[in-house]
Amino acid sequence: MTLVAYLLSAGVVHAQLPQRHHKLIPSAESTQDSSQIPALLRAQTPRLSSTASKNIVFVPCPPDAIALSPAVSCGYLPLPLERNHPNEEKINMYFEVYPHTNPGPPVSAIVPNFGGPGSATTSSRGGVFGLFAPDMDVHDLLLLDDRGRGFSGALGVSECYDLQHGNVPSWDQGVAQCAAQMGDDTSHYSTGDIALDVEALRLALGYDKLDYYGASYGGMDAIAYATRFGEHLRSVVLSSPFGPQALPPFRFVQFETNATSREVRVSCLRSPACSVEHPEPDEEWDELIRIIRRHPLDGMAYDAFGNLKAVHFDESVLLTLAEFPYGTYLPSGEFLAAATALEHGDPAPLLRLGAEGYFPLVSDAGDPTTGFSAVALVATDNADGQFPFDWSVPPPVRLEQFEEAVSNLPSDYFHPFSVAAATSLENVQAAERAAVYWELASPPLPVVPPGAKYPHVPVFSTAGDIEPIIPVELASKVAALFPESTFVSIAGGVHHSDSGGNQCAQGLMLSFIETLQVGDTSCAATPETIWPAVGRFPFLARGARPATVDPAGVNEIGEAERKVVTVAIAAATDAAQRLSINGGDGVGLRAGTFHADFGSTAAIITLTNCAFASDVTVNGTVVWGSTFQADLTVSGAGTAGGTLHAEGTFIAPGPVGDFRVTGMLGGKRVAVLVPEG
Repeated sequence: MTLVAYLLSAGVVHAQLPQRHHKLIPSAESTQDSSQIPALLRAQTPRLSSTASKNIVFVPCPPDAIALSPAVSCGYLPLPLERNHPNEEKINMYFEVYPHTNPGPPVSAIVPNFGGPGSATTSSRGGVFGLFAPDMDVHDLLLLDDRGRGFSGALGVSECYDLQHGNVPSWDQGVAQCAAQMGDDTSHYSTGDIALDVEALRLALGYDKLDYYGASYGGMDAIAYATRFGEHLRSVVLSSPFGPQALPPFRFVQFETNATSREVRVSCLRSPACSVEHPEPDEEWDELIRIIRRHPLDGMAYDAFGNLKAVHFDESVLLTLAEFPYGTYLPSGEFLAAATALEHGDPAPLLRLGAEGYFPLVSDAGDPTTGFSAVALVATDNADGQFPFDWSVPPPVRLEQFEEAVSNLPSDYFHPFSVAAATSLENVQAAERAAVYWELASPPLPVVPPGAKYPHVPVFSTAGDIEPIIPVELASKVAALFPESTFVSIAGGVHHSDSGGNQCAQGLMLSFIETLQVGDTSCAATPETIWPAVGRFPFLARGARPATVDPAGVNEIGEAERKVVTVAIAAATDAAQRLSINGGDGVGLRAGTFHADFGSTAAIITLTNCAFASDVTVNGTVVWGSTFQADLTVSGAGTAGGTLHAEGTFIAPGPVGDFRVTGMLGGKRVAVLVPEG
């Protein structure tokens, strides 16, 4: 699948905030009676009445669900908010059951959880159904919204509305106000509570076995269920899983910081453009960190949406960008070239990364019932997490305890980053910052009960070898908690690769659910897609690497104009890559703008006076689908000018080849090759 196909199928989505420092997405309120269920979802004839508990209330399914399967059943199960008081406040746990297609009873129900925490599973029903459809011959698909998310009483609908929508004077005040509004309810959104909810729904629907799919923080949900109700698991799939090993103070950030060197190294060495310029990426990465630590950058740059912003780029910002690379691993592929540009007095590439990667804690997270609940994220994080302070003391004392814990850390704990950068409450430790101002009314249920054992069930786990979000160093340890687990590192894989377009990871996962056997994993050793990495950011065209003469064509231009070709093609690919973060409109590195229109099979990108190097201006059109074709007009002080036509592929499955570029510059014929990534 090409990147464009993926963007068109999934929607062009802006970069995500950190997990566990996590993604801010929507949910609903802590209680929900039948009057709160949207009218669209009421009064449906039950489709599971022969097996379902009388406690289930069946409701009409949303049109999107019916379009996927007319046989779908939807409803909710009233459950106690606090299990010690089962007859008091309730949460209506919403679910959708998509039945298997073969005759007879289902082998199991597949229960997917894509993490966050805070995401509404049913809001992504189309993609989830498509992912698991090959296994739905004998398996039902059970989608459920965890408590506090989606139609299961999403937090942020009424109480904590202001925090959800960014209507607070500061993040700290918003979190404190939200905790006060929730009162005694703050402790009842733990992953342990969610495991009990899932078990109650399993019993009510009459399933004996579940296949639990946990991606990212969903790995925690799978673990919480497995260590309580393992006898009802047929299998577990863990995709880039978060796990208990990352819960102690500072451990998650340690896993991520330690993984950044591998992330940058692998990203560069797999790219022809980057590897030839940066053969020692580890040393260059370490040096960039040291330079930014000593001399933070301040300047102006355009963000992903074309807004000019003041940027302060320090070591903690660099770490945040490395931990959570937005778009198509865009920062990972630009760090080293941007560092070289900075050494030559050109801070623009790094400042742009800082502007594009800035996501304020206080922002509007949207409707929590149909997307993501920022409030549920905070509530679950704080119920599950382990923090270096005492909950019984006020925030100022908690901050003192936090700083004392930081002072006791070894200086190389977060190598190659400093302790100061990795413990920054401004950027990196956002989860800890929320906890400082949160309150827990009572001890929450733990993720793993004391003394619990991991069940002997088949477990298959994957993680991408390039991703720093849940690095392979953490994901492999999470998988190893289960005595019958197989872990596979996916070359070039993104965060939860099996649902992110990697055909190898997806095929292995689906086959495992069907057969409970992992099978041949050799496909995981070869990257399906090589993510682009930049070799140079030349300020002037003369600083570029010249394009290679195409031996199959007739080339008349010299080295100077071959460098012009390189920066002209770079202006086009730079715009294309940024479609994964800006939705279609953006600003060129040095100048100009671009706009994209998305068709059924391709994106059409129009460049207007774009400049990747300051002395070469590019206008024209790119058609980017299964292939990448550009027709460009080149002008400016650095070139004699003319027209270019380029053909190739970009961010596409398979090895990285060359763009074949033809045209005329200065009245001379062009026939050259430029690396595709």
